[in-house]
Amino acid sequence: MIIPSVTLRKRKIVEAEALERYESGPLWLVDEDYKNGKELNFKRYDDLSGLYELYLDAEISQVDDIADSITGGAAMVTISENIDKEKLKRALFYTDSLILYVRNNSEIVDFFTANGGSRIYSDTQLFNENIMEYTSKLVCERCNVVVPIGGFDGRRNKEAPALP
Repeated sequence: MIIPSVTLRKRKIVEAEALERYESGPLWLVDEDYKNGKELNFKRYDDLSGLYELYLDAEISQVDDIADSITGGAAMVTISENIDKEKLKRALFYTDSLILYVRNNSEIVDFFTANGGSRIYSDTQLFNENIMEYTSKLVCERCNVVVPIGGFDGRRNKEAPALP
């Protein structure tokens, strides 16, 4: 499955014009504000979740923020590979709507899957376990591919073509 992606920066969707042409379905929202230390953008999540199945890419590491994001409209939430294992256990107890964002910590993948996690996003690794994978760079026939809408790539070096 191809999942279109947009970037939230300074509380605005960077690709807003291109997003207007995308009527419904899954949407990968990269919240750069949150990743840069600002608060979660609940109003924007609520607005978008009324139209799309919202996959929030914020690399959250606080259980309360995970809960708030899901309550705020996100169907799925990415969590950081740097999350403390105890927090990860609590998050997995709270919800299975988590996608573990992995750059290079394969040890946390084992912990995540051993405790019930089943979705992983990585542009650097493929996993041979029975999990659902998301990527934007790797050639992976079984992966869900995250593709930016329009010409903007948010400094994410995407290989797939832009969606209309």
